[in-house]
Amino acid sequence: MSLRYGILGLLKFGPKTGYDVNAYFQHSLSFFWKAQTSQIYRELNKLEEAEYASSEIVVQYDKPNRKVYHITDKGSEAFMQWLNSYEEGD
Repeated sequence: MSLRYGILGLLKFGPKTGYDVNAYFQHSLSFFWKAQTSQIYRELNKLEEAEYASSEIVVQYDKPNRKVYHITDKGSEAFMQWLNSYEEGD
C-alpha cells in the first residue's frame, strides 16, 4: 500500500496534524502498516506540493503552533480513484 493514500484516507476523516497522523500509524495501524515519523512528514509535504492536501497554521499561545492538514477536492478524487482501482484488482 502507498503511504500517500493511507494518509489521504486518514485525512478523509477530518483535519489532522502531522502528530495526529503519526499517532494513528503508531497506535492503530502499526500491527499491519509500518511508517516512520520522517516518512509521514515527508509525505505530507509531497501531498501539499501535489495539491492533494492543504494546511493551515493554528496559533497557540501556551504551546507551539500547530500545522493542520486538510484533504483537498483533488486529493479526495485521487484517493477514491486509488481505492476503486485497488478494489478492482482484488
